[in-house]
Amino acid sequence: MSSMCYLPGMNDLELNKLRAKLLQAAIDRATDGNVSAFGRRLGYKDGAFVRQMLNGSRPVTEKTIRQIEAIPGLKGWFNSTMAAPVADTEHKSSEADAVSTQENAPLIGREPKQATDNLDPSGYTVAQRVAAALADKVGPAEFASVIGISIDSATDWLNGVGAEPTLVHLVKMQESYGVNTVWLAKGKGDPGVAIRYNDDWKPIPITNWRPIPVVGNAQLGDDGLFVDLEYPVGHGDGYVDFPSRDPGAYALKCKGDSMRPRIQPGEFVIVEPDHPYEPGDDVLVKSTDGRVMVKRYLYKTPGRLYLVSVNDKHEPISIPDEDIEKVHFVRAICRPSAWRPD
Repeated sequence: MSSMCYLPGMNDLELNKLRAKLLQAAIDRATDGNVSAFGRRLGYKDGAFVRQMLNGSRPVTEKTIRQIEAIPGLKGWFNSTMAAPVADTEHKSSEADAVSTQENAPLIGREPKQATDNLDPSGYTVAQRVAAALADKVGPAEFASVIGISIDSATDWLNGVGAEPTLVHLVKMQESYGVNTVWLAKGKGDPGVAIRYNDDWKPIPITNWRPIPVVGNAQLGDDGLFVDLEYPVGHGDGYVDFPSRDPGAYALKCKGDSMRPRIQPGEFVIVEPDHPYEPGDDVLVKSTDGRVMVKRYLYKTPGRLYLVSVNDKHEPISIPDEDIEKVHFVRAICRPSAWRPD
């Protein structure tokens, strides 16, 4: 039997409102208004269920009343003698209650700084962030229809509980309601859309553009072939416009498939002979017999250089030091459309 007496003429809705008000008073008394702490006192993971009881979306059941009245200092809290003063007294907020209010408040529509200063959304579950962003903007029926989920799942997510939404669902929420998918999934950034039409566009300027001469062809297969046009530095078979500070920079047109999909046949590599290279860098290697290859530098041992192709169909190769004429750093890859004639 419940310790809560029914007042004359009170229906179920009025009774639950009274219980919710008594619940709020119990939270103020037991945990200084901290809803999450009170939820843990009742054996919940956090305060999500308690918040639902406070806003009326979940009833305050007889079982919950017994759990609450088992907390020290709250014995008989829901009896009728307690109802009158609580019902007639306006709830007084405390500093802890203010924190709880911020946790429940919707985030969309706030200024970004206010949202990041008042809470740490990365500590929420995905469902809790969905509820924080959308609970006051859409009802369960519409939400279920728009996102393509059941009404039960929609109700759970808008209450901050239930199974975790998938990325497909989160993207749909961004498309439909303008809430940032990254914020929903990870709690990072601003809850509003990631990019707005009126955001400032501040591109990083690229300087030192100059024409890089194309001086020949580099074979991307293992049997490298280089037709050296033997133009002096600064001259060649056309140019590729590219920002480089290396005065000796040159470009080569690539043939073959050993570096696909990273380098496609017909593309140009920009080579900077004065730039140092490290393991993992793309390099151009010219051997003493005239072969030229674009490979990925793997490592160096005494007397031998080891190279690998991006394309797994091509085996790694090693070249003795005495067979290497030069190894140059590959700065970048340019599309064929970057080429222009003299």
